[in-house]
Amino acid sequence: MTDKSNKVVLIIIAIIVIIGTVLAIYFAWFSPRTEEQKEEEIAAEPIIPEAMRTGEVGEIEEGKTLAEVNPEAISNPVRPPDTLMPAAVFDTKGEIVSIEENAVVVMGSGENFADQKVRELTVKFTGQTITFEKGQQAKYLGLEGLNHLVLGQMVLISSSENIRGKTEFIAAYINKI
Repeated sequence: MTDKSNKVVLIIIAIIVIIGTVLAIYFAWFSPRTEEQKEEEIAAEPIIPEAMRTGEVGEIEEGKTLAEVNPEAISNPVRPPDTLMPAAVFDTKGEIVSIEENAVVVMGSGENFADQKVRELTVKFTGQTITFEKGQQAKYLGLEGLNHLVLGQMVLISSSENIRGKTEFIAAYINKI
């Protein structure tokens, strides 16, 4: 074989290799996904635990402003003006309006709502809820803490779940103030 025919053979082999590579990439990239691959893609999406999801109460409708929804929040805000509402809220405060068997109902300050409106919050107690006396001088575990709360008392409430937009949640800590 001559030099010229060797070059032609090499060029043809190179073209075949390039076409084969392009076709392999095309079919690997654009081929229909199998059911197993689709399931893997779905499983890869982040799943937010229920306790960390935001509630829907007090969210401001698109196109509306805080001033339209709650004019009082402009003159007496619970957050500094022009401060965005955090995606996750774990603390609030309020005045106790009712003491139940395993919960307290407080008139919340509106801190855990985008519209900053005062609402009744049902704060559930569990065996792990800790209630502190003012200044944390004493603490009570679980439902025992309910026996040391009184109507009209102001309390700080902390939860291990995201309480944004929720009117009912489980308390981790109750601090008398």
